[in-house]
Amino acid sequence: MLMENRIIKQWVHYLLVILVILVLISGLGIIYYQWIGFLTLGLLSKDVAFKIHTLIFIPFLIVLVVHSSISWILKK
Repeated sequence: MLMENRIIKQWVHYLLVILVILVLISGLGIIYYQWIGFLTLGLLSKDVAFKIHTLIFIPFLIVLVVHSSISWILKK
């Protein structure tokens, strides 16, 4: 059981890191769209960045809440 809890915590942490990176990049893509568009060779336009940012906002919040309360959740 202890090993399973550790694996769950690691997956939540990894998922949160990925979502934070995506939120930051997409947020920068909305604000600094010309700079990010140049760096991504046009793959991340302002419209695409806004769609990504909108789509991952709720999953980001859910994973953030789970990450914040994982010790309490796994104790029960």
